[in-house]
Parts: sequence; structure tokens; C-alpha cells
Amino acid sequence: MAYKAKVVGNPTFRSVGAEHADTMVECFPEIKSGQLHRVIEKRDLGSSETIIIHVGTNDLRTKRNLDFVMVEIYALVATAQRKIPNCRLVLNGVLRRRDVSRRRTGALNDIFDCVANALRLTFVNPNSCMEEGDFVRDGL
Repeated sequence: MAYKAKVVGNPTFRSVGAEHADTMVECFPEIKSGQLHRVIEKRDLGSSETIIIHVGTNDLRTKRNLDFVMVEIYALVATAQRKIPNCRLVLNGVLRRRDVSRRRTGALNDIFDCVANALRLTFVNPNSCMEEGDFVRDGL
């Protein structure tokens, strides 16, 4: 079945589009960018008009150098572009978390923005429309 939109990545946005029959969400708990890259390499992504890639939240929680994450995100998006060239790709930024500094979250979103610009796709920073009161007790 062809979907208008497909969201792939970690389960932060698992309920996005639940009320729309033309949207599919594929969640992979605790997935990191390198792991999602391998999933996209092996999986048939179908023929959606738009694919929204959401990953990075779990990369933030590790002590890894964000330059490594940038390389993984670049490879992930480049692979998705190669596999589905006629699809609009959207790279969704990482939501702020209480257990990760705003500085680190901002740095990762800056990396996502650079990758999106380099590969000519849309980047969405969800923090641009979020306020502190929008977070629930667990920080999401």
C-alpha cells in the first residue's frame, strides 16, 4: 500500500498520524542513527510521497562525539535518497530532554540542519515551537 507519509525512527512520534489512514509510522525502540541506517539499507520503504526520518534522541544520551553522529546521519539520509529518489525526505530534529543539556540538543540539531542543507532536504526543528510547559513528567 502506498502512503502519503511515512515516519521512521525512534518511538517518540509513534502516535503521529495515527488518525490518518494515509500515514504509516514505523518505530524502532532505542534505535540510534547508525542502526536506523542499516534498517533503511535492508528494508523496502515503499512508495510514500514523504518520508520523515526521526532519529537522534538515543544518540544524544550516549557520550559519543557528535561528529560521529553527523557521519551516520549523512550516510542514513544519503542511503534513503538513493533508495527512494522521487520521495520528499524530511529530517526531523531532536526534541529537548530534561536529561540532556540544551547545548548538546542544539548542537545535534545544528548538525542535522547542516546535513539537510548539504543533501537538499527539509529539516524540522521541533524545539522551535516547544515551550517548557509542553513537556510531561518524563521530559518528553
